[in-house]
Amino acid sequence: MNPIRVHCPAHITLLFSIHDADSRLSHQGSRGAGFCVEAGVNVVAEISERSSQGESGDVSGRVNVWDRDESLVDREEELSCHSMYHDIAEHFRNSGSIDESEAVDLDIRLELPRSQGFGMSAAGVLAAAEAYRRVLGIDDPALAPGLAHRIERRRSTGLGDVLAMSVGGVELRLEPGAPPEPGVVTGFASDAPVLLVWRPGEGRHTSGYIDSPDWRDDISAAGGAAVDRLRQGEWNADRWPELLEESHVFAQASGLLAEPERKALLADVNAIIERSAYSTDLCACLCMLGVSAAVVPRTLTRPVGEEVLEELGEQLRACGLGAQVTRIAALQS
Repeated sequence: MNPIRVHCPAHITLLFSIHDADSRLSHQGSRGAGFCVEAGVNVVAEISERSSQGESGDVSGRVNVWDRDESLVDREEELSCHSMYHDIAEHFRNSGSIDESEAVDLDIRLELPRSQGFGMSAAGVLAAAEAYRRVLGIDDPALAPGLAHRIERRRSTGLGDVLAMSVGGVELRLEPGAPPEPGVVTGFASDAPVLLVWRPGEGRHTSGYIDSPDWRDDISAAGGAAVDRLRQGEWNADRWPELLEESHVFAQASGLLAEPERKALLADVNAIIERSAYSTDLCACLCMLGVSAAVVPRTLTRPVGEEVLEELGEQLRACGLGAQVTRIAALQS
């Protein structure tokens, strides 16, 4: 069989609340809002002969994870990253979908940095699960999103990214949980260019916040109130300015903006925007939960072109920041 190729967009969370009291992983997650972007994760899956050289009990085929800079992610140093893909292999092996003499090899390439609030763990595990489904010829489109969500919750690497990715575009997560149910999400379409910015070496692991009693209450109170306001009325492109305003309120009320690293990053990005000719057209929002921000248009009816964002990106890179232009991803069919 020919290799199967799958791309999954990344996801930017602008605000959220934590819902993980239910013992069922499929019912855990978040309410919140954000948007998916075209840059994400590319996975190539191929059936191979199962190696007899692997460790005892190993169910995975070969798994190579390549970072944005084309460097290979070290399996021992980034065990949590590789563990997600092992969980996928284990699921399909235990379900009898893979012949005992075969394995599925994965080549996984990340287009954005890890641990910067871009949902790369969710994009990777969702793309890999979907690649497994296709290469094994399983006719169940709902299988991969549900499996990816449960793995994200088991590993505490995310809450609602997979649910958001299941709809694409600019999303509003109304009820927590795995897609297609019990999670409930809606979205509207846009292809506006956006500029993602991050401070290299200052990544944050999601579990450090969602598993912390010091953060949970403030995050959930701020995020829950924001979703309650956003869910009033039709969710469409006219709500974009309101979403941006709610994201700023959430960053303040949750306490996340008060962290010195985030505050400094946002100040640096805002300074570049203010010095440009587009300060009335662009604004910066924090990406949750990295030390990162998204430079976005203030209104979707008047987006700023990619060439302008590329120029801003060059200025930010000159300041020692990482920057990449992408677009809001399409709605999923």
